Amino acid sequence: MAFAHSETPEHVRSTLGAILRRHREVRERRLAEVAGPAGISVAFLSEVERGRKEISVEKLLALSRALEVTIADLYLELARELGARASLPSSWDDNPRVHLEAACRSMDLDALRTVARFSSFVAMTEQPRRRIGFTS
Repeated sequence: MAFAHSETPEHVRSTLGAILRRHREVRERRLAEVAGPAGISVAFLSEVERGRKEISVEKLLALSRALEVTIADLYLELARELGARASLPSSWDDNPRVHLEAACRSMDLDALRTVARFSSFVAMTEQPRRRIGFTS
């Protein structure tokens, strides 16, 4: 099996680093505000975000807690950005709530706010529906 460009260690490190940086910036947190609670140095976090250093699972778990995101979500984002094809859970069609929760988890906070605002706008501007059918 031939490896894709996305399967090089350098590309995986830089992609993971970009994901971590994006989560930190969306929360409007400085390096020090995330590194401290995660128990790592600011310099190390900076190097990880730039894809220059490897991060252990233990440190990634601590970092995910400091960023208030699950490690599963980080890995899912990494897989998507590296080109993985998503497979739908077996309950996808049966439970719309699962579909909605998965969609919400896949969006960053700004995108989620935009969807919420648009949904509110549509709900406020929607005309009341008239009943159609026979009356007795």
